[in-house]
Amino acid sequence: MPESVDPRHLLLIGAGPGVGASVVRRFGRGGFRGTLISRGETLEQLAPELRSDGLEIEAVGADIEDLDGYRATLDGIFGAPGAPGVVVYNAALPDPGEILDATVGRLRTAYDVDVLGGVVAAQVAVPVLRAAGAGTLLFTSGGFADHPVPALASLSMGKAALRSAATMIAAGVKDDGIHAATVTIAGSVVRGTAFDPDNIAGLFWTAHTDPADTWQTEYRFAGA
Repeated sequence: MPESVDPRHLLLIGAGPGVGASVVRRFGRGGFRGTLISRGETLEQLAPELRSDGLEIEAVGADIEDLDGYRATLDGIFGAPGAPGVVVYNAALPDPGEILDATVGRLRTAYDVDVLGGVVAAQVAVPVLRAAGAGTLLFTSGGFADHPVPALASLSMGKAALRSAATMIAAGVKDDGIHAATVTIAGSVVRGTAFDPDNIAGLFWTAHTDPADTWQTEYRFAGA
């Protein structure tokens, strides 16, 4: 890759102590440094913990609900030398409530976080990755995309829409050497169970390292 992209630089958007932290650690074992984007209070806890594991971490506070400010943050990251060669979009707004009771404003906010934040990340990253001729874009999906849950209406809608968006992104970038895919987690993430985040993180690594002739647009984790 050209100097403008670092193939061992992971950008994780929506960093948290579960799947996000496990993905950073898994890529860290593969020699990656990480840039984490999340709200400030999350980063204040997570970034020091990951650094204590010996990982090279940069923490960047941003609120995806402010899409313009969030895009500007991404523009800065991808406009700098050593831009991320791998992007994982792991953000979601688990806003409880049934669809008939939801306000339009709240549904719009959830859609911004659950879907449009991923689309904006791709819009900013893809031109840089195209110039480099390689890259990976992964989007965390879930079983709600297959089986909507009425009590989590906005998240169920968002996961289905994110899968659709990622599929279209994948079709538009495959010929440029960029792998875009969703990683669908078909269960509840709980440490010490079949859906331990460390096991799930292994599928993100597989999706990134798969050779081009075996690329999929969706990788499914159904338990380990």
